[in-house]
Amino acid sequence: MMGHDIFISCAAPDEAFAKALVQRLEADGCRCWHAPRDLGCGASRPRAVTRAIKQAPRMLLVFSASANLSEELPVELALASSGKCIIIPLRVDGAAPSAELEHYLS
Repeated sequence: MMGHDIFISCAAPDEAFAKALVQRLEADGCRCWHAPRDLGCGASRPRAVTRAIKQAPRMLLVFSASANLSEELPVELALASSGKCIIIPLRVDGAAPSAELEHYLS
């Protein structure tokens, strides 16, 4: 998908929440890029995610205890931060960010 408004980032256990969020945002006219749906058959995940983040003006991070455990989310946040992408955290539980995630969310 080209010309998306926001990149949706979440840990795998939060996928159902993120999918519902994407549906809601798109119903309101916001074009989303979300890996499970937009990755493309046979596409390189690192290449596709990097390209999508670089093209996004905003990233919405579904933040939870699961996000703290993800190995991919810090990489996605670093890419967003280096590209001056606005990072919007959406906390879905009471977890505090790990030191690594806090670095990007502060």
